Formats: sequence, C-alpha cells, structure tokens
Amino acid sequence: MAVVNLTPHVVTVVDERSHVIESWPRATHPVRVEAVRVPVPEADGVPAGVPLVAERRTRADLPEPQAGVWFIVSSVVGSAHPERHDLLVPSDLVRDGRGVVTACRSFVISGRTVPARPEPVGG
Repeated sequence: MAVVNLTPHVVTVVDERSHVIESWPRATHPVRVEAVRVPVPEADGVPAGVPLVAERRTRADLPEPQAGVWFIVSSVVGSAHPERHDLLVPSDLVRDGRGVVTACRSFVISGRTVPARPEPVGG
C-alpha cells in the first residue's frame, strides 16, 4: 500500500528506542481545514464581558479515495472527515526538549471505531 503525506511537515515514525521506521516528505500542497468564527453576544452562565465565538470548520479539499492508498493528515483534518477510512493521523507524538514534535510512534486510522472488547496487541 502507498502512503501519501498531506501535511505541511515531514512525518517520521520511530520505534520505542527512537529508531526511524519510516519517513514521508512534507506535502507540496497540504490539505487544511479552515475555521469560520462568528462573535456570540452572550451565553447563559458565562459572565458578562467574556468574549465568546461560535466556530464552524470547513471540510478539507482531500483527494478522492484511491484503492491501496493511505493519506497522512492532521488530527483536525481527520476529525473533519469521519466518513473517510483511508486517513492516518500521527499519534503518540515524540517531542524534543523545546516541545517541538519531531516524530510519532503510531497512526490513528480516522473513522475506525474501537470494538467494545478489543483484542490485545500482539496476541
């Protein structure tokens, strides 16, 4: 299966010892979800003067699903497209001393639910 990175970052997967398993270059044209924000004058129970906004997110301009192809996307894009089962979202992020993400240890498959009694990994 092919894996295509649609994020603006290099995506690197590492093991428990931080050895690189695989890496994908950043996308030339990354997919994004835009947020449309509208001021809300007030809401019950929120103190007067506290700024409030309502937010609606747009859908990303994803490529059509392709047989045998996975797409790496951000968690925001994955959440905006729960109907897609071909999206990989970096998970178990690895950060450097400044808190910058340098790699991930796994992917979440977008749109896939966990069974009520999942099988243990490795058994």
